[in-house]
Amino acid sequence: MKKLIFNVLIFFISSVILYLLVFIYFFFTFEKDFKYNFQSLENLNFYKEYSKKVHHLRPEHLLRQLSDTNLLDKKKGLLFNKLNNSTSDKIILFQGDSWFEQINGFQKVKDYLANTQKNIKIINAGISSYSPSLMNVQFNILENDFDIKPDVIVVYVDQTDIGDEFCRYRNLRVLDETGNLIKVPYEDFPIHKDPFNLHEILIFSEIELKNNSKIIKTQKYLNYKVIKSLNRIKKQYQKKIKKNYPFEKCGWRKMVNYLKSPNQAAINHFEYVLKEYFKKLNRKKYLKKIFVVTHPHKLHLTTPPEYKVDVSYIVERVLLDFSKINHINFSEIISKNPNFYKDEEGWMWDKSHLKETNYFIFIKKILKIVNS
Repeated sequence: MKKLIFNVLIFFISSVILYLLVFIYFFFTFEKDFKYNFQSLENLNFYKEYSKKVHHLRPEHLLRQLSDTNLLDKKKGLLFNKLNNSTSDKIILFQGDSWFEQINGFQKVKDYLANTQKNIKIINAGISSYSPSLMNVQFNILENDFDIKPDVIVVYVDQTDIGDEFCRYRNLRVLDETGNLIKVPYEDFPIHKDPFNLHEILIFSEIELKNNSKIIKTQKYLNYKVIKSLNRIKKQYQKKIKKNYPFEKCGWRKMVNYLKSPNQAAINHFEYVLKEYFKKLNRKKYLKKIFVVTHPHKLHLTTPPEYKVDVSYIVERVLLDFSKINHINFSEIISKNPNFYKDEEGWMWDKSHLKETNYFIFIKKILKIVNS
């Protein structure tokens, strides 16, 4: 009996010592993980509320690209922003991924939109890696929570949306009892690192912004590390033993593999989510015009093309069932006019986005078609 008591006592003392050592270590080191934290509790709460529905929003630091005159509300810039100061009741909404988000970073483009589109209010809801499922949910949020009911919508569908939909979002989609998509939340405690899953940053930001005491911050940080470890053990068991872990590592290489060679399962799923979103837009009676924009990446235009799959033609095929929706197909525009862009080197380093000079031509072409 004495031996048992002694062993229990030793275990208890050892556990306390280990805990104190870990606590002291984290006390002096945890803040290194806080460098990407939110700086505003208001922004953090807004982000937490909507990322539970639509996976991710814009990073907080991108709010600096938005001048005060362009913002409807400081925190709302994480989800959408106004591009001009028109007093018109008419609205044109841009939805899409980084191709439309980057409007906010190009001053020449912003000035052009502000100075030439005075008869219609322009709202930009472009956010990196937003593919049809996320745009679908985002549209619900803009309509229901912010009373944004555009007269015209311009939806950008990117080449990487196939991979986003099939690899990143497919198993996160949540439907209601009638089969309608209602949310695409982020994964808690993901195994695979993903630039658009900010679960850990949200928790660290809350620890920092809601607590003044460094001791309390350290304790909550330590609690999170324990919970995270337990969740990762469970998920590794699902992945390696049970073989039923539903998520994959969706890095850039995997994204472009869907473009290098056809994956019929991914294409079928992509067509499904396109139809799902297009049906929603078709039902909105307040929408007078609907445009879908597609554009090749640089590696679609090489000879021979390095990318064999072009979403432009998948979208074209799907739109055969949607006569109300107009397709602005830059793959065809460039094919008919190889000198459409004057700067042949006008691509960014990733070969997937245009530099500002060519991007300006891209936006002007869209607006010419939209306003015709």
